[in-house]
Amino acid sequence: MKMRVLVVGFLFFCGFAAIVAHSAVAPASHASQEPAVATHNFSKDTKVWVSDFDLDAGDVKTDKGGIVGQVRPGILERPSKRCERDPECQAKKIVDLMANSIVSDLQKAGYKAERLLPGVEKPATGAWLHGVFTEVDEGNRMHRAMFGFGSGEAKMQLYVTLTDLAAPQKPLYETADSGNSGKKVGAAITMNPYVAAAKFVMEKNATEKTVKKTAAEIAKEAETHLQ
Repeated sequence: MKMRVLVVGFLFFCGFAAIVAHSAVAPASHASQEPAVATHNFSKDTKVWVSDFDLDAGDVKTDKGGIVGQVRPGILERPSKRCERDPECQAKKIVDLMANSIVSDLQKAGYKAERLLPGVEKPATGAWLHGVFTEVDEGNRMHRAMFGFGSGEAKMQLYVTLTDLAAPQKPLYETADSGNSGKKVGAAITMNPYVAAAKFVMEKNATEKTVKKTAAEIAKEAETHLQ
């Protein structure tokens, strides 16, 4: 009888120990399935690297016999006039002005900021501010915005994000294709839902004042993450 009681007691203890062990392991298994949340340790001393925002330019050939392409014989065309007729030049102009204005605004606010030129390797540390100009087609599909005569919508949506260079994340967006054969819209893209981005709206034919105003709004948004 005493032996039977000992056996029953031993089996009960083994069962209880198994339940405790399962309870201890279960939370760890559940936690491993949760997506990792990126945390940034930015401060006012963090250096901000500003990249050129992505923007496409249409492959547009100007008809020299038309009104737009007409140049009076014997008169050299001014560079500013040539740029007005060149989508690639116009795209570069707005990208340059945007990046330089953001850097200037951040520096005026007391932050360390520098432009990260195309082709230059990203630093190992710091905050990386980058973005993309977008527009949607008739089917409500998102594309990189394109500069060019008669290309796309009159307005662009600008998505901007600030990420930690020391902890690389997934890209802001994925490219679906390289654009259609008509060259009226840029490459189709899909925004990454796991990358936080602020949205701004700007007209394609925006004046220099408007571009600088948008840049100031972007700089202000970045400042909220650099406290």
